[in-house]
Amino acid sequence: MPKISISYRRADSEAMTGRIFDRLTAHYGKDVIFRDIDDIPPGIDFRHHINETLLKTNILLAVIGPKWLGSSRGGLERIQEESDPVRVEVETALRRRVQIIPVLIGNTRMPSSDQLPPSLKDFAFRNAVKVDTGQDFDYHMDRLIRSMDAILSQTKSSPPSRETKMPTGSAAKASTGANQAVDASAETPRKKDTGGRAAATDTGSRAAARDTGSQAAAEAPAADPGKEAAPFSFLPAIPPAWHNTLWPESRQARILRLAIGGGIAAFLLLLSIVVTVSNSGGERGQRLFTLSGHLGPVISVAYSPNARMIASGSFDKSIKVWDAGNGQLLRTLTGDADAVSSLAFSPDGKWLASGSLDRTIFIWDAATGKSIRGLRYDQTYSWEVPPSVWSIAISSDSTKIASGSADSTVRIWNEATGELLRVLKGHTDVVTSVAYLPNGKTIVSGSKDGTVRLWDADSAQVVRTLTGHAGQVLSIAVSPDGKKIAAGGSGNAVIIWNAANGQELRTLNSESNPVDALAFSIDGEAIAIGGTNSAIEVWDADAGQSLRKLPGHTGSIRALAFSSDGHHLASGSDDKTVGVWSAN
Repeated sequence: MPKISISYRRADSEAMTGRIFDRLTAHYGKDVIFRDIDDIPPGIDFRHHINETLLKTNILLAVIGPKWLGSSRGGLERIQEESDPVRVEVETALRRRVQIIPVLIGNTRMPSSDQLPPSLKDFAFRNAVKVDTGQDFDYHMDRLIRSMDAILSQTKSSPPSRETKMPTGSAAKASTGANQAVDASAETPRKKDTGGRAAATDTGSRAAARDTGSQAAAEAPAADPGKEAAPFSFLPAIPPAWHNTLWPESRQARILRLAIGGGIAAFLLLLSIVVTVSNSGGERGQRLFTLSGHLGPVISVAYSPNARMIASGSFDKSIKVWDAGNGQLLRTLTGDADAVSSLAFSPDGKWLASGSLDRTIFIWDAATGKSIRGLRYDQTYSWEVPPSVWSIAISSDSTKIASGSADSTVRIWNEATGELLRVLKGHTDVVTSVAYLPNGKTIVSGSKDGTVRLWDADSAQVVRTLTGHAGQVLSIAVSPDGKKIAAGGSGNAVIIWNAANGQELRTLNSESNPVDALAFSIDGEAIAIGGTNSAIEVWDADAGQSLRKLPGHTGSIRALAFSSDGHHLASGSDDKTVGVWSAN
């Protein structure tokens, strides 16, 4: 997996670096981007830490704002100090020949060579890219990502340095002495030794190899020039007495043999079909389908209310709709959206809503895949940046859409008109997950601020705040009967509350850290958990016991959804696939 590190000075460009980080994460996935190189564990030599990080880095983005050189200390800018982490990051990248791309924020210019210490002089001549802080931000980021994609594709296609093909067979044996002689020689005269001294040292080995070959040839029996060699066959020899039994000389008898053989083959084929059909429901936890076609991590999945379709959204900016019965791709939906962060079918099954990280919500016709309308945040000024949409949910009467945003708010929209009805304020960080209770009057939201909040959808007032989670909340789930609320995120704990009174019922200790996806079974008795562990975990939600694990993905689990009939579970993963599992 490629690795992209971002170097920046907090006092110079922390906010803008956050926007760049979010945009790159939407394109490449969160496991690829590393932002805080200088977030160093206590007691560790930061030079060693930075060096180890850059050993794994394909591209270093050096984000440069107006204060990148650092505030002056006694007449000396921070970049001139040997202990300055930003200086050490760029120095180390230059020394390790890591591809460095300077990213200039707004109207910032590249520092000149005379502004830099001697070890950074070469950095001043690197070709930089500009990323605007205003309305051209997305355009500039698209250009930067295209350049990075080209660099990463070259990195993948290039062979490792000093790569050689190993000899095979007798040649490998003959060269063993030569290789040992070369490796034993001193580093400085290696090339000369390889051509001269190593060859001389290896004479005995090569002679031995030649002698071995000659001896083998001498011991082999001589071929009779007048006798044609028998063709080689993998099949065992058939005794002559059996020939007429298996393949009679009589034409009529041969036809009878073929008819019998064909009948046996047809019977075996029919038997295999019967066995396959009888097992099509799948053993509990069995993977039934793997839906492949996305070009990026799959971060959202949803079943249609009739359980006949699965929708999946990806970092590749597309939505794919699949036949849930046979796994066939029905259609691909694309618009001007970015990574598709959330999907939900309307309870009446007529339309599909999607939220994306480019701050839009789209409504699609569920039957045809045609775009019906887009819901967009109104901008008072042209330079305002609408918040990214992280999550969406649809009310039980299919008339309203709730969205969780990067600006810490929950918004409620009128589906039919696209009108923004109200804004729910109270969270202090990104709202990562939203859900409606079955009554359609209460909205549940989870946030990176570590809280889960219950809202009155009509009055926009907080009904209850659940604070038991120890870190960021990245995913929530509401049981179909509306009696339980679960939340997971940073750390491995999944907390389940009583939705009526907010009482904490139990804590499940998952093997994933963090937990990115949760889903209750249709009867509410089980809960599926997904995260960094590539196996889905299924727990008894009432007893708090682990029931089973569903292995099969090769990347983190980002999304989970049960079908309305309770028979199947769909999962989206960083491995770019959708898994369909038996949940019976």
